[in-house]
Amino acid sequence: MWMLVDLACLLLCAVAYVARHRAPRLVTSIIVVAGSFSLFSSFLVLFAVVSLAARRRRLETAAVCALWFVASLVGQRVFLAWVLPAGVLPDDLRILAAGQVLNTALAVVTGMFIGGRRALLASLREQAAIARREADARGDGARAAERNRIAHEMHDVLAHRLSLVALHAGALEYRAELDPEQVRETAAVVRQSAHEALGELREVLGLLRDTSATDEQSRPQPTFAQVDELIEGVRAAGSPVTSTLDRLDADTLAELPVATSRHLYRVAQQALANARAHAPGAPVHVRVHGAPGGRVVLEVTHPVPGPVPTTLPGSGWGLTGLAERLRLAGGELDAGVRPDGTVRVHAWLPWSGPTDEREPSGAAGDGVDGTLDVVASRA
Repeated sequence: MWMLVDLACLLLCAVAYVARHRAPRLVTSIIVVAGSFSLFSSFLVLFAVVSLAARRRRLETAAVCALWFVASLVGQRVFLAWVLPAGVLPDDLRILAAGQVLNTALAVVTGMFIGGRRALLASLREQAAIARREADARGDGARAAERNRIAHEMHDVLAHRLSLVALHAGALEYRAELDPEQVRETAAVVRQSAHEALGELREVLGLLRDTSATDEQSRPQPTFAQVDELIEGVRAAGSPVTSTLDRLDADTLAELPVATSRHLYRVAQQALANARAHAPGAPVHVRVHGAPGGRVVLEVTHPVPGPVPTTLPGSGWGLTGLAERLRLAGGELDAGVRPDGTVRVHAWLPWSGPTDEREPSGAAGDGVDGTLDVVASRA
């Protein structure tokens, strides 16, 4: 008869153990009560208590363990009284209680350990997922910054050349009094400027194709040492340009760090391009002054010719991008119309940045803008 009762309790505990996740406290309570009267169900009772303790909820674990303690003592007393002969096992309540406390403690500690490990693994998975999302966000931000950098670079590189092409092409279109020799010279300038713009465009787009070209020395860039060539090109386009070095000479100016020299060249290039676009034929004055250890200042001024339509559409991003570039490099750019009716572009930069790069001999202008030329030259 006891064997049948034991098997019936085993069957009940097995069915309940499979469904324990639906109602953990109720099902585990049924298992510990039924299992206390079945020797065959002892392992299922231990597994059920361990599973409940893994939830790491102290109140429900304590309530089920108390129920298990009472049911186990009752089951053991019944087993000793009705199944085993007298004297086979010690009939001492303290020994039975101590054994049950040991079983309960072992099951609870094991369950708490398993639950803690599960929580740790879940936390690590969540941290890994957050790290992946942050890495993806940083990657998206880096790609967006690179797209903006390339957009600024293409604007800086091409605006000068294409404005020359537009001006000379306009001269060919509207000046009918040009003799054949002047037409050939103007056409040659247009062809040369177009070829140079195409070559510079290939260099910029090469950054998109070559994903390994991340070093700042991977692409040569113009520096302020080449500003004379820039001015000569503007003069050839018909705009009288004068330049002045105030409290500076060419040798001192050549000592500028490479990054600072590149920034000044970009400002001069954009200011002269704007002068050609908005005041064609107006005299332009370029002034540079400063001293080593202090600031270097660039001013480009030209008069406003009145209600003359611009020859080129402006994006409005040129000076904005340069102002951001100089701000990140520790300087400032200001542009506007003065009360005397002249347009002034005023830019200054610290003479030397934290990297204090120097122009390498025989390789003027080597380097690449990097990320807006500011990561390596931030002041």
